[in-house]
Amino acid sequence: MRKITADYIYPGNTTPIKGGTITLNEEGEVLNISLKTDADAEYFQGIICPGFVNVHCHTELSYAKNQLPEKSGIDQFIHDLEGLKRRISEEEKADSVISAFKEMQENGIVAVGDIMNTTLSIDAKKSSPIACYNFIEVYGSQAKDTERNWNHALGLAAATEGTKNIVPHAPYSLSRTLFQKIRDYQKPKSTLSIHHMESEGEGEYFLKGTGPLAERFKSWGLEQPPHIPTHKRPLESLGEFFHTAERLLLIHNTFINQADIDFAKKHFQNSFYGLCPNANLYIEGDLPPLNLLKNQDLKICLGTDSLASNHQLSILEEMKILNKNFDVSLEELIRWATYNGACALGMNSKLGSIEKGKSPGILLLQNKSTAKSFDLTNASVQVIEPSV
Repeated sequence: MRKITADYIYPGNTTPIKGGTITLNEEGEVLNISLKTDADAEYFQGIICPGFVNVHCHTELSYAKNQLPEKSGIDQFIHDLEGLKRRISEEEKADSVISAFKEMQENGIVAVGDIMNTTLSIDAKKSSPIACYNFIEVYGSQAKDTERNWNHALGLAAATEGTKNIVPHAPYSLSRTLFQKIRDYQKPKSTLSIHHMESEGEGEYFLKGTGPLAERFKSWGLEQPPHIPTHKRPLESLGEFFHTAERLLLIHNTFINQADIDFAKKHFQNSFYGLCPNANLYIEGDLPPLNLLKNQDLKICLGTDSLASNHQLSILEEMKILNKNFDVSLEELIRWATYNGACALGMNSKLGSIEKGKSPGILLLQNKSTAKSFDLTNASVQVIEPSV
């Protein structure tokens, strides 16, 4: 057995403990968490918390690290990424995915919701201890291409081991017939992940059929789908296709508003809001309205997005951005980074909180200000006990 104590223990889903003792077996499973500090326990200066959960990443895009200009907007970002993709060899891409998983592991990430468009990340996942929810992403706004796009997704699903689901890319990038395929595919206990309100133009596209998205599709020679405009917000326009999933994970939410939240609260009992603040700053130079989200007691969780839109794959760095720009407590940030993320991915029976019977991994946060208005600027993370 191993006994661990620190200045504070943040279990992830309950009130922080001053001192206290965590008892682990040889496999890293929590045998007990006590409010008392055991004199024989290993002492660590700082804060102990569970391993981090990264609910949204594109490890396939790791080859693009530091290759794309910042704050260019989503249209230019996509254009630059497509050009870069054609210039990088498959070997370089595969090596970058392996490096990405090692980086996440070193940064205390024990689980990831990883977007897949190809088989590129499959081998890297086999050799990584990080638990993966494989979100096989499908898109195609033209109904005539539905069967081709769907068959590609099915083939990728068949080649992928472990937890997986076929999910839509974004409300604006699929035909209704493709959304119907996804709706009918959902299995019990599944999580449906979708990019949501990453750009302001998404709202205008659905409400009026105009704006930068409409212009982008026109420049690509794509016909505007017959259901656009819907004269409704994106989520309300397509909510009928999401009910068969047990959990709905809305990603980014940079330009979400009260109407979107009200619709989700009314129609989806188990919705999660995945924030990737560093990526939002990288692409659009903006941040999601965190105060709007947290003041309504919504289930917020954190993701890194990809190295194409981020300088690192670190949940702690996402916490730092939110700490710097919003009035948010450390307890809230740790809950979002651990327990809520595990719940969003359906992995909370093992991960996300320091509880008896779980193997969440144990992290040490160091160099955090002890002031009431805490500062994470110089904080670092150390893996004390890996997840098993």
